[in-house]
Amino acid sequence: MKLALPLGLLGLLAILALVLIYILKPKYQDKKVSSTYVWKLSLRYQKRKVPLQWLKSSLLLIIQLLIIVLIALMMSQPQVVLATKTGEKIVILEASASMQTEKDGKSRFDRAKSEISKLAESTTAEEDKFSVILAAEEASFVIRRSDSASYIKQKISEAECTFGESNIPDAMELAEGVLAENPNAEVYLYTDCEYEKTGKVTVVNMSDSEWNAAILNFSAKRVKGSFVFTAEIASYGRASEIAVSLNVDGKAKSLRLADCAENGKVSVVWDNLDITDYATADIHISADDAFAYDNDFYLFGPKSERFRVQLVGTPNSGFLFSSLYAVGTCQVDFVDIATPDKDGNFPVPATEGYDFYVYDGTYPEVIPTDGAIMLVAPPQDLPSKWGITIEGKRSGNFTFTASNGSSEAYKTIMNGITHSSIQATEYSRLKVEGYETIIQYGTGLDYDPILLVKNEGVRTAVLAMDVHMSDIAMLIDFPLLINNLCKFAMPSTVESSSFTVGQKVTVNAKVNTQLLEISAKYSAGAETQESYTEFPVELKLDAAGVFTVTQTLSTGQKVTDGYFVRIPEKESIFYQTEKTLVNPIVMNTAGSDSSVQNDTMDICIYLAAALLAFLCIEWGLQYREQY
Repeated sequence: MKLALPLGLLGLLAILALVLIYILKPKYQDKKVSSTYVWKLSLRYQKRKVPLQWLKSSLLLIIQLLIIVLIALMMSQPQVVLATKTGEKIVILEASASMQTEKDGKSRFDRAKSEISKLAESTTAEEDKFSVILAAEEASFVIRRSDSASYIKQKISEAECTFGESNIPDAMELAEGVLAENPNAEVYLYTDCEYEKTGKVTVVNMSDSEWNAAILNFSAKRVKGSFVFTAEIASYGRASEIAVSLNVDGKAKSLRLADCAENGKVSVVWDNLDITDYATADIHISADDAFAYDNDFYLFGPKSERFRVQLVGTPNSGFLFSSLYAVGTCQVDFVDIATPDKDGNFPVPATEGYDFYVYDGTYPEVIPTDGAIMLVAPPQDLPSKWGITIEGKRSGNFTFTASNGSSEAYKTIMNGITHSSIQATEYSRLKVEGYETIIQYGTGLDYDPILLVKNEGVRTAVLAMDVHMSDIAMLIDFPLLINNLCKFAMPSTVESSSFTVGQKVTVNAKVNTQLLEISAKYSAGAETQESYTEFPVELKLDAAGVFTVTQTLSTGQKVTDGYFVRIPEKESIFYQTEKTLVNPIVMNTAGSDSSVQNDTMDICIYLAAALLAFLCIEWGLQYREQY
């Protein structure tokens, strides 16, 4: 309770006047009695102890004190603080892909925005606040504690739905920040998901009996030399017979029917197509469902990209040749610079035209610029332009260990390598500048780099030892290490041909790529094209569709690759029921916003009724005492 006019409590000073009256009031009265016997009898009854006798004698005083208190309270205009504060509301709007489900030409997301605008218009008084939080993959404020109805409606109309998942817990955390300022604000969640337990959050479900035919998965597996294609089809909201069409390299294959029960799924298989290789395959379902963004699925065939590798060395380089050849994607040309031809001439290695140049015990006079480079056991006279100074060799028994780095280069080269140490009897001591150490001898600041890489300019790797002077060639991880070095030197354009909205993708370019173009054909129908001249390209995938990557090399040759981005599978599954909705934490405080006034109720009328009652009681006591 709070007082609108606290000065009204000065009326309590009347209590002092009442007490003074009782002090000055005579304590005896003249009365005539009929006989001495009656007087003595009355004295005898008076001496008996009657329970609450003091209350009987002071009841009139107590009533009069209460009357004064009630009058003083009425003068101060008391008001009771209600449980809520004004009409402040916090609205969380889910922006997941499933909120784009349409009915009668309007999506769940758009219907939710209309209802939120009506809520803001109908309940937002001049002094109220209104917040809207967009629950996308990362939650963010659309409006934070605004009291302008026109501004609120404008910002709501600008909100856009996404093709990914929603992050409700993060949205609730943002709501906690508003509740810290006004703990009694109401929280609403506009979603298309049902919750068994909603807590204090008011959940508004925007789903409206829509149905969805969905491709949950599509894959290809080689069986006995031919590819078998398998699709997983589902129907939510009704039972349906769904037609599924398959295209391989642009050619239509036999149609399949998926007979799905309501909220059920079936597998559709193409196992008699006799396809031994393919570049692209896609499936499409024909249905009049309310959600079209999961009706297509694309596959890109096995990577057939091959890299040209030139190995320059001596007859002792045969083991390196075998290791590079075993990678599978490398076409290795060996140049033996120690053996002359029949005319006595020594072969001259090429300095262009290859993706990867490997030099065993030697180095090129002209550094190739159209491919990556690896130096194995570089000679003492290595020029300074490499950024490496060789300070002699060390002989003995050495154990090399990984540097435990965290860079992408380290992760690529050491991926899957489980062997913790490499033994060697000799290595070159290197002083380097601009290189990252992957494998080393020693720890802390006092170490010698053994395997080091440089990612800027011409991508370069250096192994500071002869493979014949160590046990590295005997290790089970050595072929994997060579394979990883090839991945570092010649990365694939993309690491996979299929991604999900919300993931990140790194698009790599060949060393001699001058221009990289990414063309997108989105599931929503739009098409875009972006060009890049700096590589690699880091992209955040925020929409579903087919993406084509085209690289223009310095030779004018164009290399094409691609990948498919799908919506999260969870977004295709309609009518899910979650057990518990995570509620925002509400602190038991008054809030930090002193401008927010609590809703109150005037109780003067109730005090007036109580005052009237006490006045009647006081009059009755006065009458009884006098008469």
